[in-house]
Amino acid sequence: MIAHPWLLTLPIILPLAFGVLMLLFPSDWLPRAGRHGAMFCAATIVPCTQWIWQAGPIHQSPGGWVAPLGIDLYLDGMACLFLIFSAIMGLGISFYAAAYYPPSPDGSRTRNDLFWPLWFVTWGGINSLFLSQDLFNIYVTLELISISGVGLILIAGTPGATRAALQYQMQALIAGLVYLLGVGMVYNVVGTLDLQLMSDQLEPGPMINLGMALMTAGLLIKAALFPLHFWLPKAHADATAPVSAVLSGLVVTVAFVMLTRIWFAGLHRLAPFLLPGLLGGLGAAGIVWGGVLALRQHRLKRVLAYSTVSQIGYLFLVFALTFHDAPGQGLVWTGAVYLAISHGLAKGAAFMAAGYLQKAEGSDRLLTLKGSARRHPVAVMVLAVASINLMGLPPSTGFIGKWMMLKASFYTQQWGLAVVMLGGGLLAAAYLFRVFELLLQPSGPSRGEEAGILPLTRSQSIWMLAPAMLLALATLVPVLFITLPEALLRIGAPIPFTTFISPGGTP
Repeated sequence: MIAHPWLLTLPIILPLAFGVLMLLFPSDWLPRAGRHGAMFCAATIVPCTQWIWQAGPIHQSPGGWVAPLGIDLYLDGMACLFLIFSAIMGLGISFYAAAYYPPSPDGSRTRNDLFWPLWFVTWGGINSLFLSQDLFNIYVTLELISISGVGLILIAGTPGATRAALQYQMQALIAGLVYLLGVGMVYNVVGTLDLQLMSDQLEPGPMINLGMALMTAGLLIKAALFPLHFWLPKAHADATAPVSAVLSGLVVTVAFVMLTRIWFAGLHRLAPFLLPGLLGGLGAAGIVWGGVLALRQHRLKRVLAYSTVSQIGYLFLVFALTFHDAPGQGLVWTGAVYLAISHGLAKGAAFMAAGYLQKAEGSDRLLTLKGSARRHPVAVMVLAVASINLMGLPPSTGFIGKWMMLKASFYTQQWGLAVVMLGGGLLAAAYLFRVFELLLQPSGPSRGEEAGILPLTRSQSIWMLAPAMLLALATLVPVLFITLPEALLRIGAPIPFTTFISPGGTP
């Protein structure tokens, strides 16, 4: 069975092409064009999924130049699952943004119109990263996403957004240069940038170790792992709601996926115990620090932004729990993937609900939103369903991911990480219950009406809340078909699934 030569390039090329087309369309065409473009881009995932179920992993070399001269694209179960995730997120964000950014009445161009080309370029870059096998291609695509991310943050047009965009740009430059320096050191030793070819040639040495350390540090900044999270809260909270969903739901997840790819391509064989222990320790510190700061925030979007800092910490526990041949590698690796996807879906839905409340009430300050549950019950319901996942409560996919990682920490006797995971769930419950305590109070007059803000139209409300609710419900659907994503992850997995903890071996 021969795959079509364009199979793996379509999820990359089509969003980029739509990004260019969005610059040419008039303003009043953009919402409809954005929705149709999102459906076409999401549809490219269907043949990729069909191929991998029938024939397994696939390598493709665009242009006919194979590695090490060319840049290979690689589709395995993990990449396919994250492509499906980006397609679901892309559809939700695009339909939401079409209502959030209505065209100007006179048809003239506005700052909001820039969302569409920047968003589709970001989407194409994200798909490219999920399929990348080349270290330098990863760098180029990360920079493409960072540049478009700066533009997306600036769409808000506020002084706070301008400062947040500047911080975002600075971290992107620093992280990119640090990562690129590491790539140069590794290339100087192994003579290739392809991850698969590189994994066969890695041997411990000062240059390799330093290069890998620099690449890891660059990706840690991109992923906003504590204490390198300084840029995230402002960027996510001061941007408009669709942009916050992009940054918190997709962009941060990509950096973690790339680090996981590089780690299991050979870095885990070279790393001393200090490195996975350090990553696990920083993840644990991020869980606590992000949760504590989320408790102190007075704006809903700030609460969600610091929640992202906390939730990212869970993902980095995977490096400590899968060090070398620790039992239960397949379990904890699968749990981390489930957790990354469920967090992205839940946080996207939560920011969409927060954006709806901010538009309706004129502010996302918690005191302003007091009593919103009676005025905007569907938006608060979306936030509640997303919060179930963020707290790790059943029957959410977040619960399944955290439970897998918790079982692995028991099995490997890393009791400190188990305590932090349980404590992080309690912290999440504390800062989210604090939000709902205000939202569910007796309803008073709408602050938006008092401030003279025009109420959202029925059509606008439906098109904003329906995608948000579907993303929130998507965190619950995998529970019904939990064996399907697991079976997909087994295809080309870098972790031996023979070390899965059996029911008889569960502590």
